[in-house]
Amino acid sequence: MVRVYVDESGNMGTAGEYFVLAAVVTRDEKAEARLKRIIRKEQVLNAKGEKLPAKIKRGELKFSRMKFPQRQRILDEISREKGIDVFYFVAYKPKVSLLTAGKEKNLVYNYFSKLLMARVFKRYEDDFEIIFDQRSTAVKSMNSLTEYIELSAVTEFPNLTQKTIRVNQADSRTNLLLQAADVVAGAGGQAYQLHNLHFLEILGTRTKMIDEFPKRGFVGSLKFSIGKLQLLYKLRGF
Repeated sequence: MVRVYVDESGNMGTAGEYFVLAAVVTRDEKAEARLKRIIRKEQVLNAKGEKLPAKIKRGELKFSRMKFPQRQRILDEISREKGIDVFYFVAYKPKVSLLTAGKEKNLVYNYFSKLLMARVFKRYEDDFEIIFDQRSTAVKSMNSLTEYIELSAVTEFPNLTQKTIRVNQADSRTNLLLQAADVVAGAGGQAYQLHNLHFLEILGTRTKMIDEFPKRGFVGSLKFSIGKLQLLYKLRGF
């Protein structure tokens, strides 16, 4: 079974020009177990490798609260995991008519999630479990999100009609894989919001897709820069 962990960077309000959704895909149980170990280890280490206070050790890892070395260390370890893939959906908010027209943000989030998952569905032919952070997805919109994505899978991708598609929520405070997705989303958010590609570059060929939306009018595209870097990685055998 393919498992997909989805988290975001940014918001759909007026702060910042970009909204980033990231999907961390684990293709086998061994890769998922290794990713859990990466996050668990970082829960008990600070950027200098010293033990954290107990109240922080039990806490949630968030990209926004991490120091530079810790962010770099986590992303570097993720980049070495062959059983993990990363997908991005990036919206340039000033040109998203659904947002400028004031449509309900839950519905826009669902639509963005469906577009992100369409990229994932194209790449694998397997059963899927897709996990969203329950604090990002309102309870009242979860049923519609579940139906939306499951219907998209079986109607738009004939190779998945006989596959099981499950969409669930989890609490990122206790779900290590959602915390990994937060770090990955943060790398993408920093690249677009601050024009700093350092953390996104670390992921290298683990990043399988960056989908920028809308295709017409998107400002600040990074696809060309990342594409050139990934080609270099491939030529060097990474």
